[in-house]
Amino acid sequence: MKAVIFEEHSSVLPFWWEQGVRARTVVYLDAHLDLQHISAERLAALEGCGNIEQVRALEKRHALLPDKGSSYSLEDFLYPAARLGMISRLIWVAPSHVRTDNAERAMQQFQQMDGVHPEDLYSFRKTRGGWLEGRILGLDIIVCDYLDLDQIAVPADAVIDIDIDYFVTVPGDNVWVSPQMVFDALRRLPLVSDTVTISRSVSSGFMPLRYRFFADYLAALWEDQAEQQAHFARLFDYDQTLSGGERDAAAARCGEELKRYPHCAATWYLLGLAEADRAMSERCRSRAAELSHAYRHDVLRRACAIRNRMLTIDLSGFLILQQRLTAELGRERTDAGLAWVAFGLIYCKFGDIQRSTDCYKHALATMGVHPELALEIGTQLAASRRTEEAAVYLRVALLDDKSRTGAHLALAQMEGRKGLFEEARQHLERACRAAPAWPQLLDLLAQVHARLGNQPEATAYRRRLEEQRTMAQQLLGRLSEVGCKS
Repeated sequence: MKAVIFEEHSSVLPFWWEQGVRARTVVYLDAHLDLQHISAERLAALEGCGNIEQVRALEKRHALLPDKGSSYSLEDFLYPAARLGMISRLIWVAPSHVRTDNAERAMQQFQQMDGVHPEDLYSFRKTRGGWLEGRILGLDIIVCDYLDLDQIAVPADAVIDIDIDYFVTVPGDNVWVSPQMVFDALRRLPLVSDTVTISRSVSSGFMPLRYRFFADYLAALWEDQAEQQAHFARLFDYDQTLSGGERDAAAARCGEELKRYPHCAATWYLLGLAEADRAMSERCRSRAAELSHAYRHDVLRRACAIRNRMLTIDLSGFLILQQRLTAELGRERTDAGLAWVAFGLIYCKFGDIQRSTDCYKHALATMGVHPELALEIGTQLAASRRTEEAAVYLRVALLDDKSRTGAHLALAQMEGRKGLFEEARQHLERACRAAPAWPQLLDLLAQVHARLGNQPEATAYRRRLEEQRTMAQQLLGRLSEVGCKS
């Protein structure tokens, strides 16, 4: 079987387009469900493509870029893939730590998504085998463990798609299962497809650089390259030795491995992590960077990693890191702007509005407005009753699909506090049309209509809210039931 490796997961969409994939089941291994609604205009741009170059041109170069001018990214490419008829069912093989997360929190996240309707969300049920089945955003979905695949009726023409962030827990960056074990389970499936797609997700910060070689390891397994399999299997073992605190042993073994594979950047990088001597460690990492540009120091990747993998860092520590990273920003204006955006989003997590706005100004000077960061800043300014400043940022947030619904909600709450209930109603109506399963919007609409004296409308929204709450409790009850293995 041929393995095709991509740096970021969204690049699989143009590959499927070029391969003529139609109405297929995808066995999808990923720590994240990259399924989010995109607007009709963005979808229409994809539908109008006549060649692969046009499809690729509509992909976001980086997840932090605004939606305008693109049709898909690593966060949402599954939705257009489904709408374009490429995939008809998704078997999401989720990591154990993702599947066992709080079901109520997961449901709240789905409720707040654009395009999700209550009846779709509440269609999910736990099967006798213990996995979940349902339908969301028009796509049939199964959520299961990799060990469940033997019991699920997977069509022979199913497509296998792997994001290597599947193998690592967040936070912590710990490997929870070996690529070999998962490969063995997948290999048992009676599939006729001759291609598997694999994504690294390192440059976006979702996957640690040290585990970048997992993609190469999986490719060697799928393509039955015995020598490469053995090399990467040893590298995996050395990495686990290092994770267990045995630095000297890991360094010695990496040194031996380099005698056989002196041009392997992954081995040099791992040796750099294992070396206790700082100067030697830097030399090893520099050698890795010489052999592969992917191992070069990347300010944007580092900043994104802090946010995307919830790396532990306090405000004082981040201030020091940000000062060092700022001094290393390259000449590429867009990348520098995105790094400032990443810094600003992290400062928002710390509640530091001043530094967030400073970062926004730097980003504005290099790449223009940024709706996602504007939403975070505007929401915090509104909570601090700095309404005039908040309104400026929230109007920017209205410009992008990703931030628009949240901006309407924040503006509605701000207008409501000023007693401008009609203006608040208009914002809430727009938000509710976009995210009809979000209970908070129904609650606020009921309150606003009551303040406007529209009692029939207020009653209707209260009724919808109670119906959704009842259905939500029923859903949580179904999902908490212990499935019986058939």
